[in-house]
Amino acid sequence: MRAQHIGHAWPSFDVVIERGAAIAFARGLDETNPVYLDEAAARAAGLRGIAVLPTFPIAMSTERVDLIYDMLHRLSVDPAKILHANQRFVHHQPMVVGDRLTGTKRIANIADRKNGTLTFIDTVIEYRNAAGEPVCEDHCSLVARNT
Repeated sequence: MRAQHIGHAWPSFDVVIERGAAIAFARGLDETNPVYLDEAAARAAGLRGIAVLPTFPIAMSTERVDLIYDMLHRLSVDPAKILHANQRFVHHQPMVVGDRLTGTKRIANIADRKNGTLTFIDTVIEYRNAAGEPVCEDHCSLVARNT
């Protein structure tokens, strides 16, 4: 029974938003707004530092791909039978280069569909700042073929 794993959370992990990674991510998406590329431009715009694109948490989560494999192992899901179904982000405050965050990943939901031939696995990584305030939520859905 996979439902028993709903709510499971892994130990928290630390993330530092690094300048090179954030700028490479922005350039990879052809971003031209200087607040995402240049410290002086970001500060002139009133930011604490170089802004991070709203979708950057997906790059942060790849730093902990081991959590995905651990989850799949716990759920007895073959990694070769999964697809990425959905990704969304909820931002509570801006993220900038240099931010030090703590992430906690948990299984939010598991649901069988199509008479059990598909299983949807929803996870959330909650990122908090040093004061414990929420910064961002990374919601991810994977779908596994059970055939």
